[in-house]
Amino acid sequence: MSEAKAHEPAGLGRRLAAMLYDGLLLLAIWIVTGLIWFPINGAAVSGPLLTTVLTLETFAFYAYCWHRHGETLGMRAWHIRLVAASGQPASWWQIALRLCSGCISLGCFGLGYLWLYLGKTRQTWHDLVSDTYVVHIPR
Repeated sequence: MSEAKAHEPAGLGRRLAAMLYDGLLLLAIWIVTGLIWFPINGAAVSGPLLTTVLTLETFAFYAYCWHRHGETLGMRAWHIRLVAASGQPASWWQIALRLCSGCISLGCFGLGYLWLYLGKTRQTWHDLVSDTYVVHIPR
C-alpha cells in the first residue's frame, strides 16, 4: 500500500472533473464510430449492436489507459492516478472488476461514489470491490 499511503486519496471533485474530460474524449471516439457505422449499415445509427460496440469501446478505453499508464487523459489533467492497494499498477482483473462495479456505483444514483465520504479509507464502491485507490499526485 506504499503508493496509496504516500499520496492522498483523490476527492470526488477531481474524479468527476476527470470523468468529464474523459467523457468529451469518448464522445469524439463515439462520433467516429458512428461515422464509420452509418455507411456500413446504411441505416440509422442506433440499435443494440451499436450500443454494445460503444460500451465495449468505453471499457477498452479505460482498461487500456489504466493498465498502460494508471491514468486516463482526464485523470492526468487533474493529477490523479489509479493504483492497486499494494501501490503497484492495477491488474487486468482489478480493472475488469472496477469497470463492472463502477456501473453499479453510478447506477445507484451515484451512491457508490458518495461512499467516498462515508468510508474510513475514502474509497468508492468500485475502489473497494477492485481493491484499488484513486490517489492525488501533487505537481
